[in-house]
Amino acid sequence: MKDFIAKLNQLKQKFSDGCGWRSLCLNAAPAVAPVRIPVTQLIFRPFGIFADRFGLLLRLAALFALPITLLSVFMGFSYICFTDYRSAYFFCSDSQGWYLVYLFAKIFLISAFLVRWYDGAFLNRDYNWKNVFLPTSRDFTTAALVCFYLLLNMAPLLSFYLLYVRVPNPDWVVEITYFAVVSIGFVVPFMLMRFYALLAVFLSGGPKVSPAWLWARSKGNNLGIILSLFLIIIVMLFILVYFQHGIAGIEVEYADWSGTVIEYFYSLILLMLISLVINNCHVQKEYLLGGKDGNNAAD
Repeated sequence: MKDFIAKLNQLKQKFSDGCGWRSLCLNAAPAVAPVRIPVTQLIFRPFGIFADRFGLLLRLAALFALPITLLSVFMGFSYICFTDYRSAYFFCSDSQGWYLVYLFAKIFLISAFLVRWYDGAFLNRDYNWKNVFLPTSRDFTTAALVCFYLLLNMAPLLSFYLLYVRVPNPDWVVEITYFAVVSIGFVVPFMLMRFYALLAVFLSGGPKVSPAWLWARSKGNNLGIILSLFLIIIVMLFILVYFQHGIAGIEVEYADWSGTVIEYFYSLILLMLISLVINNCHVQKEYLLGGKDGNNAAD
């Protein structure tokens, strides 16, 4: 009995040294101070980076649009195959299995482009003509991260499908519980946007940051992030819709090269537009992890 009481006293002393029982020593670590990112920086700076490094962006996009075009054309999943201008004279595939292979290969090429773009635009690293296409471990890891982010952003589609196919339950408790649980998917993209800076952290090779730390650090920036991403999406949709209308008058019936040229310019434009998202991630990372008003984020 005396040994048991002695162990209790030791445990009590352990909790009383440096932290209280109520906090379970969680307050031993310094509190994370939120950093407010200026909304104007979030909205306009990604486009400023786009304009300042346009030459580098154009060169990299022009290079990586080539293998993406070849992949799309030879596998039968060119841009023109998904429009009203699809022609019987241009090869298009309807295989869902091969489409998944094509999709993952395209995501890998886009991820490799993002790695080169981040290295050149923000880390001042140069790639020559010989090694720009050489795959690296960062390319594969970035592709995995991109797939992870894309899957999580598709959570609202899954929630919508589950709500659409559900059979109404006469028990209102079950019905409300099911609706509440499934509807969580609709808020996942809004929670995920607080972690976009992690992609820039990985690309920059910066210090490891825990999701919990980043969540606390980015507190109060939801509206700014939403507005900046919304503007990028609007710009992307406007340009891509205009591009679709622009190819309406191009004849594709007799020449494969016309569909190939369309695919190349579509890939070129798409890569340049995707760089805006990475620019936004970099701006978030720059403030949240220091370098601007965030002092030293690793503290």
